[in-house]
Amino acid sequence: MARLGCRGDVRADVVLDFVGSDTTLALAAGSVRAHGELVVVGSGGGVLEVRKPGALPPGCRVSLPFWGSRIELDDVVDLARAGELPVATESFPLSRAHEALAALRFGEVRGRAVLIPD
Repeated sequence: MARLGCRGDVRADVVLDFVGSDTTLALAAGSVRAHGELVVVGSGGGVLEVRKPGALPPGCRVSLPFWGSRIELDDVVDLARAGELPVATESFPLSRAHEALAALRFGEVRGRAVLIPD
């Protein structure tokens, strides 16, 4: 459930950052409500400074999950096999990796970029 922040803007109870870059971490920190939870799933190399007071609202919990249990992995694989986890991908030949990186840099890839050996 979203709540109004102290400046009248809408803040979220839980924010999931699937990228983890400096930009997305800053956006995530500004989007979570006081006493909310920020879950950094992505490993984009970003840095979020933690200090009091700072970018995070009071009482915010931050978690950095790496992966779940073997049972959870089996469940995720089963969901994917059943077609319940649609993922947008754009494939590039490995020889065009530089083009894939440029497309990612400029936000031109929908979903995930996948490099295929050629």
